[in-house]
Amino acid sequence: MARIVCLSDTHGLHDQVTVPTGDLLIHAGDHCNYGTSGEVKRFDKWLGSQNHPHKLLIAGNHDWPWHKRPRYARLWLHHARYLQDQSIDCLGFKVYGSPWQPEFCNWAFNLPRDGSDLERIWSLIPDDTEILITHTPPAGILDHPEAQGCALLRRRIEQLRHLRLHVFGHIHAAYGQLCREGTIFVNASICDESYRPNRAPIEINLHKHVSD
Repeated sequence: MARIVCLSDTHGLHDQVTVPTGDLLIHAGDHCNYGTSGEVKRFDKWLGSQNHPHKLLIAGNHDWPWHKRPRYARLWLHHARYLQDQSIDCLGFKVYGSPWQPEFCNWAFNLPRDGSDLERIWSLIPDDTEILITHTPPAGILDHPEAQGCALLRRRIEQLRHLRLHVFGHIHAAYGQLCREGTIFVNASICDESYRPNRAPIEINLHKHVSD
């Protein structure tokens, strides 16, 4: 069994969050607020103070350094693994991370909501993915009241027969978790709609299937 600790949308306020121990720490984007290099460096320092043996993160729409200066952002990160349209084996699970989202104001990692670019991005998710990390929710799953989830992502995850856990954020008001057809969905937004970091990280205990 793996204890997975899920966070998202800390917006530079991670120092105010009490993070439980676990085997894997996942941050699903928006660790920055203004999108500065200093925010990335401070976040990395904070990551170094966390004792989880595995740490994974993706970018969100506020995380401009990962969009505009990705080579430098990767050099600033020492205490976690950053995923951008990439897979990794972690704790015996096949994990995939991607930062893209349907167009949402004039932010980072935007793509047209109904365009072929998003469809292509989500098609890159391997069929055998067990843990998926995105910044955007899928449409209709923990994306209300703004209903800004991605319909094309929802279509893709319905094809992922091995998916056990999907972690995301982005829509602060939709914080929480639910389970549908064997998949746990987690909106791990720490900040509320007023950008106050008053939500707790969400802990998930995930067992490997015996057949795995």
